Amino acid sequence: MDLAHLRNVGIVAHIDAGKTTVTERILFYTGVEHRMGEVHQGNTVMDWMPEERERGITIMAATTRCPWNDSVVQIIDTPGHVDFTVEVSRSLRVLDGAVVVLCGVAGVQAQTETVLRQVSENGVPWLVFVNKMDRPGADFGAALESLKERAGANPIPIQLPAGEGEEFEGVLDLLKMKRLDWNREEKGAVVQVSELSEEEANRAGIARAQLCEVVAEFSDDLLEKYLEEGELNEDEILKGLKVGVLEQKLVPALCGSALHYQGIQPLLDAIVSLLPSPLERPPVEGVSSQDETQVLTRAPEVGAPFVGLVFKLFHDPHGDLCYLRVYSGVLKEGDILFNARHKKKERAQQLWRMHADHRERLKEAGPGEIVAIPGLKHATTGDSLFHQGEAIALESIHFPEPVIRQTLEPMNLAERDKLENALFALCREDPTLKLVTDQETGQLTLAGMGELHLEVARHRLERDFRVSSRAGNPIVAYRETLVTSKGGSGTIERPLEEGRQVVQVKVSLHPTPGQRSKVLFAKDVASIDTPPVRNFREGCDELLQSGGDLGFPLAEVEARISEIQWSPETEPISREILVAAASQAMEGALQGNTTLLEPVMTVRVEVPEEFLSGVLGDLSARRAEVGNLEVGHEQRVIFAIAPLQAMFSYSTDLRSLTQGRGAFSMAPHGYAIVPPEKVRQILGFSS
Repeated sequence: MDLAHLRNVGIVAHIDAGKTTVTERILFYTGVEHRMGEVHQGNTVMDWMPEERERGITIMAATTRCPWNDSVVQIIDTPGHVDFTVEVSRSLRVLDGAVVVLCGVAGVQAQTETVLRQVSENGVPWLVFVNKMDRPGADFGAALESLKERAGANPIPIQLPAGEGEEFEGVLDLLKMKRLDWNREEKGAVVQVSELSEEEANRAGIARAQLCEVVAEFSDDLLEKYLEEGELNEDEILKGLKVGVLEQKLVPALCGSALHYQGIQPLLDAIVSLLPSPLERPPVEGVSSQDETQVLTRAPEVGAPFVGLVFKLFHDPHGDLCYLRVYSGVLKEGDILFNARHKKKERAQQLWRMHADHRERLKEAGPGEIVAIPGLKHATTGDSLFHQGEAIALESIHFPEPVIRQTLEPMNLAERDKLENALFALCREDPTLKLVTDQETGQLTLAGMGELHLEVARHRLERDFRVSSRAGNPIVAYRETLVTSKGGSGTIERPLEEGRQVVQVKVSLHPTPGQRSKVLFAKDVASIDTPPVRNFREGCDELLQSGGDLGFPLAEVEARISEIQWSPETEPISREILVAAASQAMEGALQGNTTLLEPVMTVRVEVPEEFLSGVLGDLSARRAEVGNLEVGHEQRVIFAIAPLQAMFSYSTDLRSLTQGRGAFSMAPHGYAIVPPEKVRQILGFSS
């Protein structure tokens, strides 16, 4: 197909903003589905897993595609719940554009900020759809203002709502200067276009003038015409908007009510007109899998060497499905593929185009396509696949560390292996699930992103793998970090047939607040290009995870290896000896030099005014730091940072404090140092 007419788009938002409903309406209006699924009825196409339909939330990102005018839109509908943020991050890694859905009442919420941060980190152009404009308290202007204040975005309306809340009827199109309405009885199948009233024309005229002024800044030609004539036509406005979107300096804003069929067709028009095709994105970059210093690029061309990125795995009894974005070249059924990370080859026996859980067989897939390959044995999330002789490793996908863990035991000893194998399969599918086996007791511990994350994993063990387990109480995944920078050295000797071999390693450890832990080699050490030294880095990474002075894995720490020496140099050296020396060096740098970290969350609480003081007092008792207090629709909105451990079972307590009228949401904020008195309590409990 013509790549200029392909759009790869993600639908992203906070939970309950209406992402899946938006996607269901898109599928209906594009003719892909002949009925509209409803989240509250548990019959949506995109939320196809039993867990999703029972809970009424999206858990697994689902892909589909649909035609619109002369274009094809490939869509990934992503979860909005904080526990499943991995599905958002890995989807955004392979998408060219995004639609951020905001609730017209709540505006930017806790998980919206996380999603927008992921959008920014992946450099994905986006537009915003303010949904639920027919709900009491909806405010289009306030929703856009929250984008400016809380996300630093620059939204520019290309529509205005005709009424808000219970008076919402349709939208005013600032591009065509027309009013658009939808008939609920017809399920919004036909867009009714009419002229603006005098009042609407005045209101829309002011907004259009502001729109023209903003977009003119993105082109000298447009600016010249605007200064001369004071007006731009529809095509010129779209041209300026497109430049602003691609440069990620503008966010076009639309509005509607997906539940009541309003605003979806103009949203599709905006996706096709304003979000980029694969041709309008920079060529993908990677490095040679033989030489990491050699940077390679691949353009989205059929004739270019094939390269694709595995961004998602899904467990299937007949062979795990590997979801792949093709960046360049052509992938054909039966091709032999090479894996940049694992240095292994395997065959793409089949290619599938996915429509949620339905599959369509393909013979080949070209640039920009998102396909699924069943049965690959070695591929994991973030792996680059290519044809022989065209070796390239794309940047992998980085995932947050789990913040909560739980012990799992089989119902009987006969099911021990079955449980362990099932957990391995779940962890391979979801990189934010981690399985740890206690070497002394053999006890299995599963770590994840939250209580719901672990609960869904346990339910899937029973439903998908037919294995039951007993679960312990959730425990927070604490970490350690350094107090100050400190160095250490390690010396290991081993006997040889003639004499002894001496290995010396010098390491310095440095705190890196807010950053991922990593291992760096000094320049002269990095030049020692031998297999043991190349493997040594992995061994040092394992040391960081094996625990610090207090017995918890290290976080926000940088390890710099400044010296590696062994004599006699003629004798081979093993990775194990090197890592033993590094372990000795790190112990010297860690002893008495670490402090405890705990995961903290951004918390947003909505409560009626009469319960405000009680809720604030409860948050204070949970060691929460309250930030802003805002006035919402008939409610007060509290923003706070709170330790995850203190927020266990908060939903039950909040209902009790507010007679069931309070609501809250959380999103990861990072790690914070644990107060000394709390450290003693945690260490005492841990021992």
